Amino acid sequence: MRRLVLLALLLVPCTLVSQGAADEPGISGYVLAPGDVPVSGGTVMSASAWMSASTTIDRSGRFRIPAERAGVFRVTVSVQGFAPYRFRVTLPASRTLRLPVIHLEPATYFRVRFVSPAGEPITAPVIRHLSFDGSGAPLLEASDAPTIEPDADGATRIGPLPHGTTTQALDTPGYAQTRIPNVSVTGAEPLLDGGTIVVQPGSTLHVDVLDGSGKPVPDHVVLLEDLLPLSPLRFPTLTTNAEGRVTFERLAAGRYRVRTAAMERCATQYLSLARTITVPATGTVNIRIVVAGTATFRISSPTGPAKGVVVTAQPDNPPSASPTILVGRGMPSLIAASLTTSRCRGTTGADGRVALTSFPPGPSDIAVHFANSLYGRRLDVPRDGGEIAVSVPDGVLPVRVVNAVTQEPVPRAFITWTIEGGGRSEATTTIVGEGLLEGVGTKAGILTVTAPGFQAAEEPLPEPPGVIHDVALAPLPDMRLRVRVVTATGEGVPGAVVEVAPQNPLWAPQLDVTDANGVVTFPDAPPGIVGVTAFANGYVASTLRISQDNRAAGALLRLSPGYRALVNVQLPTASSRLIVHVLNGIGQTMDALLDGASDRGIEQPGRLSLGPLPPGDYVIELRGAGEQRQEKITLGERDVDVTFR
Repeated sequence: MRRLVLLALLLVPCTLVSQGAADEPGISGYVLAPGDVPVSGGTVMSASAWMSASTTIDRSGRFRIPAERAGVFRVTVSVQGFAPYRFRVTLPASRTLRLPVIHLEPATYFRVRFVSPAGEPITAPVIRHLSFDGSGAPLLEASDAPTIEPDADGATRIGPLPHGTTTQALDTPGYAQTRIPNVSVTGAEPLLDGGTIVVQPGSTLHVDVLDGSGKPVPDHVVLLEDLLPLSPLRFPTLTTNAEGRVTFERLAAGRYRVRTAAMERCATQYLSLARTITVPATGTVNIRIVVAGTATFRISSPTGPAKGVVVTAQPDNPPSASPTILVGRGMPSLIAASLTTSRCRGTTGADGRVALTSFPPGPSDIAVHFANSLYGRRLDVPRDGGEIAVSVPDGVLPVRVVNAVTQEPVPRAFITWTIEGGGRSEATTTIVGEGLLEGVGTKAGILTVTAPGFQAAEEPLPEPPGVIHDVALAPLPDMRLRVRVVTATGEGVPGAVVEVAPQNPLWAPQLDVTDANGVVTFPDAPPGIVGVTAFANGYVASTLRISQDNRAAGALLRLSPGYRALVNVQLPTASSRLIVHVLNGIGQTMDALLDGASDRGIEQPGRLSLGPLPPGDYVIELRGAGEQRQEKITLGERDVDVTFR
């Protein structure tokens, strides 16, 4: 198969692209298939903070992404038959950048067979898919990628798939919207087999929306979502009918979350609420959601009613599990997150009571605000609006958070004391790394501390300590990587393109350009071992590998001068497109050193420039259909002309 693809690429006519095109504003690239053969078409998707665009790869393998301003671009290169190639590049103020050569890899496909409960094959399945990188961030993909094709035995082949995690679901009319097991794509295997999946007709879910008196609420929006993360499932946004009902059909067995909103504002906020349901493989499920009511709380402490205390509350409304994964780098608690986004606020009276109107019944989070912290609890608000007593224990727990390595204070750390039997106190440390938790009681509990850039710490304690409690947080590995590019004499090389390529295929390479001193810093370089390569006009590319543990010292790349072979092709025969290779004196390929200005394909008569190469003996080789020509050259400390006649 690979030989056929390469032959097809070889036979496509091509004209030499002017190298001056790379000087136009934008990001210029050159794409090669395995074997260093230029591709003859494809799609390049790009996205920045202010725009997204799609451009095509021309028949010589080149493309250009127009850019009106500098900044960070996410780019995906898609060529049929090969693995999509993705990277992140920072365009400098000049708005002009020539990328290193893009080398595509063989494609990875996913094969799966869908059958009905009776065992009949589903031969024309509709597939939804999403792809994510190693951090759980969605990948940029072409609108027509991947393709879905039937195999001869009735199975379905999906691909090419990008490196990362691909989530898929079958969404064929007449069958349940069914999740397919997630696929981790590393490029190690060309075909991943998902076996046979039996698809059920699915279940039906009726959601009835009621007001506080039990009457139907018409024209009310209801949403449904998959409870599993990174889900490709998409359900329509529905509005209740005159009977206050919406119906979701073709649901596969699993857990789902129904979302809707309260009928009116609670104080100044519209509240949202969610209910989790479990759906069987077949059948009908009914759920009722009341979207109006009153929540009455009576707040007290061991000294009596809590007068004039601010109380905030929020119906159960956890964040969506899709489309991204939340990772533990200082992520706030669910209570804190929900009370920050959409909360209802009130103040207790002399008897410690506060009534929140337009507050739906059901599981809710309440927070009592103290001077230094919040006391939170998960409660169930009754439908009849009955009073709920909240007894806040006394006691305080002072906490000091420091960096375990430097012993410096850690500000903005999130500290939580979870009390055995229910209740929790939450606070944030000050600039000196200290926080005071109030309402901690005297029971055993768990102290949890998180902060951006640090590993979370969790410590069970038999009771709150009577003195300030010290917590040392271990820093997370520093993701920053500082790279300096210099000449052989130690002078900085400005405008060099630096690529940081991760060893882990689930992460994408990053590219940036050195400043006037030859320095560039990657603030969030991919984790693990990375290869760092510097490219600059007139210099041979240089590469080194850096482990995660050695990033603090940065990377120093020394570039040596490189020279070019200026090739003039004037063969007597009318050959088709010629493929160009460069070999060293012992026959080893040197194509990896050639930059994006070095064309690998040419139609004669024509000229091309190959380099930069270190001084030495080389062989320039031209290959066409039934023809192969070679010329030997020696590069000293200058460029060399060579002519094929």
